Amino acid sequence: MKLLKLVVIAVAIFLSASAIFDKSPNHVRYEISDWFARLGTPDFIVALDSFTSREQAEVLREYKSRGHELKCYGNLRKEEKIGNDTDYLCYTHVNAIYDNIPARLVTFFFTKNQLSHIRFELPGSSFEKLQKFLSRKLSAYKRLDLRSEYDFGTDNFGKPLMVWSVKKGIVTTSAEGTQGQKVVLLWSNMDKQ
Repeated sequence: MKLLKLVVIAVAIFLSASAIFDKSPNHVRYEISDWFARLGTPDFIVALDSFTSREQAEVLREYKSRGHELKCYGNLRKEEKIGNDTDYLCYTHVNAIYDNIPARLVTFFFTKNQLSHIRFELPGSSFEKLQKFLSRKLSAYKRLDLRSEYDFGTDNFGKPLMVWSVKKGIVTTSAEGTQGQKVVLLWSNMDKQ
């Protein structure tokens, strides 16, 4: 009899949660789905200044062997591209990057079968941790945004950008957080393709 009560209670909770989920705004449903997708995923720990342009197949093999479940597609819409030439992307959910900084997604962008960009998406709550990590790990590299000959502009929310020149590319992020918005960190290849 106790088991039957537990089953009935569990079913009632599940049905109530499902009804609430279905009536929730899209951004809430996205957050919940995204949280479940990240359960059990590996952290991303490859050094930020070690990225280079490499063959698409090699990149996919490496990250699959590290345990990342990549979802890939081409025929990108304009809003999915970084630059005009990006023609393919693969993304994977992650729990954290680098110094256990909470993260959500890592997206690899390819141009003509070559890695061209890596985009990290983090929750807004990770902004301070990311800033501390970048100031420590990239301290030996030039901050291009501090040089008068460059104007990198702002992010989508009008916040200034921070840009470092690393070994084989540039690393970009916002200099200030935006309340309620995700944080984006971007590595871009600077080799001629």
